[in-house]
Parts: sequence; structure tokens; C-alpha cells
Amino acid sequence: MILAACNSSEVSISEIQSIPNKVQDVINDDYTLQLINDGKKNAYIIFQSSGTVTAELEVIENILNIKLDSANEENNELKQYVYKLTWDKKHNTIEVLVNGQSTPFDNVTGL
Repeated sequence: MILAACNSSEVSISEIQSIPNKVQDVINDDYTLQLINDGKKNAYIIFQSSGTVTAELEVIENILNIKLDSANEENNELKQYVYKLTWDKKHNTIEVLVNGQSTPFDNVTGL
């Protein structure tokens, strides 16, 4: 019999609709782009846009490239998009590209 521990190094990003209360409590509507780290293997990326947003993740060595593309901006009403990011500790750099442009986080918070 062989017993193996699940040590997944899976990296993923997915939009979530149900935001955990502890995350919701630290979201600041004044920021366009935020990163909230849960101190484990997950983080939450909050992005506000007046268009429809799609997210894509690209991994290059130790860098996580998060590509956020906003389209169909019809009015100035902002919508909040929340993404759950799961990564391995070997990935120590997160780069966010909004419509192809490198964009810094307005705020980085830990839980």
C-alpha cells in the first residue's frame, strides 16, 4: 500500500460570486485594483471596471501574469470583479496586465 500526500502545485484564477466575509470586510471601493492575501495559498484580486472583464493566468517560471481585459465600456458605472488566485510558494512575483498594460496594485492587504 502506498500513501501519498496531496501536494498540489496547481496555479489557478477564477471569478467568484460569493465573497468570504473576511475578504468583503477589507475591500475598499476607492481602489481600482486590490490584492488581499489570506496568508495561505490563496489571494483575492479585486478589480473595478465599467466594462466586462475577463481574466487569464499565464505562468512564466516564478512569475504569475494575470491578464485582465476590459471591454464594452458603455457607461461610467463601476462593477466589482473578484477573482480567487491559488498559487504555489515558488511563484513569488505577481504581474497584472490590464488591457495589456502593466498595472500596479492600489492596495495590498493581508488577512
